[in-house]
Amino acid sequence: MRIITYNFLLGGSATRDAWKSMGRLAPDILLAQECRMPPGPPSPGIWAEAAPGRWGTGIFLARGRIRRMDVPGFSGWISGGELAPRAWITERPLRVFSIHCPRGERGYVRTMHSILDALALLAAGADLVLGGDFNVACGIRGPRDSIPISNGERAVLERMAREFDLMACWQAMHPRSPLAQTLRWTGNRSAPYHCDGIFAPRSWRPRLQRCEVIAGATWNRLSDHNPVLAVFA
Repeated sequence: MRIITYNFLLGGSATRDAWKSMGRLAPDILLAQECRMPPGPPSPGIWAEAAPGRWGTGIFLARGRIRRMDVPGFSGWISGGELAPRAWITERPLRVFSIHCPRGERGYVRTMHSILDALALLAAGADLVLGGDFNVACGIRGPRDSIPISNGERAVLERMAREFDLMACWQAMHPRSPLAQTLRWTGNRSAPYHCDGIFAPRSWRPRLQRCEVIAGATWNRLSDHNPVLAVFA
């Protein structure tokens, strides 16, 4: 099972054609932010508009169906739903959410806590997968990281692990490495911001085969974010 999260940047561009490049990565589940609906025939999935007439947040599937689950207060910024049982790698209900954390009135960390408050009401009795552009660190930073982690970011990650029993997939596969860059922020394009990620149940760790940031000239041209890919047996 191949899960990818990707921020297309302001809806993407027909001239840049990010959908064609994404198709070559062959995701089974694509968690997309700042995207429009994909071109061509409708694909299984859901999408909600955040910036009127410009872009929104979606989940797109290679197969199967998804039953929409709305997250109150975050329309357009979070798309979520439940996948058909036993069609994937779990016999429990599988609920998947594509998250683009807005700054909100109190900043990204407090907004993330509000998002987790809302998700807690939807997570009971299910396996939960979260992916997206969280606008906070998607892994605990260590002494070798050039960017420090704030106490607020650490609290968000600890809450995801403690209350939701989730693992940060990239860090689970690279436990002793500095966090890889997923965002080339225009203020400093070389700073290794790691705000895009995939979080999956900790019980899935034996099934996690790969998790990597897809980089290269093509992706540099398409967006200021890079896709993150997680592969489960």
